[in-house]
Amino acid sequence: MKLGKVIAVCLIAAICGSFHSAFAQSSVGDFALLDHQGKLHQLSYYGDHQAVVMVAHQLDKTTAEGKLSLLKSLRSDPANNKAVFLFINTTDDRDQISIDSAASDSDIPVLIDEARLVSETLGLSGGADAVVIDPGSMTMLYRGVADESIAAAIAGDASRIAGNAASTDSTASYARDIVPILQNNCVSCHHDGGIGPWSMSSHGMIKGWSKMMREVVMTRRMPPGQIDQHVGKAIQETAGLTAKEQRTLVHWIDAGAPMDADQQDPLKDLRFENPRYTLGEPDIILKVPAQTIPATGVIDYRYVPVELNLERDVWVRAMETIPGDRQVLHHVIAYVSSPADKTVRGRQTGAANGESLGGFAPGRQPDVFRDDSGRLLSKGSNLLLQMHYTTSGKETVDETEIGLYIYDQPPTHVMAGGVAGQRRFLIPPHAKEHKLEGEQLIERDAYLYSLMPHMHYRGKYMRYSAVYPDGSSEILLSVPRYEFNWQFNYQLVEPLFLPAGTRLVANGAMDNSARNPFNPDPDKPVHFGLQTKHEMFFGFTTLRYIGDSPQHKLAGR
Repeated sequence: MKLGKVIAVCLIAAICGSFHSAFAQSSVGDFALLDHQGKLHQLSYYGDHQAVVMVAHQLDKTTAEGKLSLLKSLRSDPANNKAVFLFINTTDDRDQISIDSAASDSDIPVLIDEARLVSETLGLSGGADAVVIDPGSMTMLYRGVADESIAAAIAGDASRIAGNAASTDSTASYARDIVPILQNNCVSCHHDGGIGPWSMSSHGMIKGWSKMMREVVMTRRMPPGQIDQHVGKAIQETAGLTAKEQRTLVHWIDAGAPMDADQQDPLKDLRFENPRYTLGEPDIILKVPAQTIPATGVIDYRYVPVELNLERDVWVRAMETIPGDRQVLHHVIAYVSSPADKTVRGRQTGAANGESLGGFAPGRQPDVFRDDSGRLLSKGSNLLLQMHYTTSGKETVDETEIGLYIYDQPPTHVMAGGVAGQRRFLIPPHAKEHKLEGEQLIERDAYLYSLMPHMHYRGKYMRYSAVYPDGSSEILLSVPRYEFNWQFNYQLVEPLFLPAGTRLVANGAMDNSARNPFNPDPDKPVHFGLQTKHEMFFGFTTLRYIGDSPQHKLAGR
């Protein structure tokens, strides 16, 4: 924009100052959306920017080209170099948006708001098709027409809030509409004795926590472990509310989370058994020797041997770890050690002799080997547990248990594991998106069963792809927001055939900036290491190689 035009806009804003009471700044809650390429954008993440400009995006070519031209012009002005420019679209046609963006040579992200909640909250309706937000204070600087007034708002010289705020009308019934959403998505963790920090045991509890519930839904923090549902293979038990469920729940909360007139509360009737082992009573229960954990300090990895005392070869069909103290137990990896192998190698890389049987990490589900497959524990073998602890501010004793589930007869198949990872890297201080890549070569025909991203506190996102021998490729899984405290092992609904020569590629990024609330120290560079103050980049996989059988396994040991 020309300087004269900016001054003119600012003068208009000053003249309109007498109407400021009618156009007062308003608060904006935090939110997160995926763009048309599957990348997560969260408003609070841009708190180190001067402004966030969001413009309603339409697939209509003429309208879209006009708005794109405006945003490109604004973005090219050096005065706006601390502003973020985004489109927002309430349709769900990501493919068409991607085609249009490529055709118009646009690199401006188009956020997909299929639930229409963000657009509704920002008031992008009723004649307003642009907003300018101060992401630091979460306040609206401008809501109105997408025109040159945006420049003045970015500069802080105008404050005009036109249009209507989000509606608080809701016809949802607590018992009929809200409770089923909670039952299907929330109460399995949020109940008395569950792993959730509070219990959804009554309407009173829901209403008391309703503002927090709205925030975690709008920012995609809950339910945890959400994936990009628009790409990749079908995953079992995927987390996340549908667009309809999001609208129903948020509108009900905005209306004051009302109780039904008849005052019936189905949540009060729910009962949970909370079994110690979710898979049922194990065939073998191993009690790990008690580990004393100090109140403070850095704890080196501990390698704890556990005797199995097996009198015969056994095949494991599942393994479940019950942590003694979840506050301090970071992870457990159970390695199988033969009678001849009593040493530990590779302490610098976190590996031990023998194959991994399974493990535990925050949020991880039990290891279950599907399709009549398993892993071998030979007669005379033992387990060597790699145990990683972090301190919690008070001394404690961890008494972890491991439950093993054994086949009565040898299974048909042998399950194996692998990793697409990178160990050699250096993440610069304050890097907001330091990209990393790892690769796993599939040397023999195999079936892929599950994918488990693993990083530490700076992990930002991870995406798995398969590059096939014929040169074709496809995305298998995208986790747009990696969370260290929820390390899910994503199980494919149908195992995927991988011909020999396939490359499994994990692409991801680290956030070593101050905008990452979990970052231990954004002023320091970060390299690979075992402690959580260091970083890891591993895309773990679970596979079954064709031709592997219990007979081959026993013959080759």
